Amino acid sequence: MSKKFISLVIITMIIFLIFVSGGLAKPEYYEITDFWVLNQCNNEWVNVNGTIHYNIQLVEDSAGGQHWKWNANHNLTGVTGEGRKYQAISTFTQHYNTKDSAAFEWTFINTSPLISQGKEQNMIFKVRNQITINANGEITVSFSEIEIVCKGMEP
Repeated sequence: MSKKFISLVIITMIIFLIFVSGGLAKPEYYEITDFWVLNQCNNEWVNVNGTIHYNIQLVEDSAGGQHWKWNANHNLTGVTGEGRKYQAISTFTQHYNTKDSAAFEWTFINTSPLISQGKEQNMIFKVRNQITINANGEITVSFSEIEIVCKGMEP
């Protein structure tokens, strides 16, 4: 298992636990300002601003299992230092299932397009991760897929 994948799992779980420990069980909206994103298709930095909507749901079943579902929608606009405009409307879904044992399953799916309002290349960033650990603490499923797709005119 790669260090990159383990780091991504740890960071995501920390963020997840921060929201859960805050008692977040309803939709929440957050304003994002001055967040920098790299368009990896043309190595151009984009300063994005906008709104992120989070919705976290918890279902506890009769067998003691907990099933978390975390959705987010990003509606962001951005501009480069040269004044080129971009829009990023993305989604991600995360599932986390566990019981009163070491066993758990975690899935994370993200699609983040960075769309130019001009002739610059558009970037679509896709992430798909999953890890499953059985009751003995053994990893039975583990993968991380990251894909960057460039569309539009060549730089």
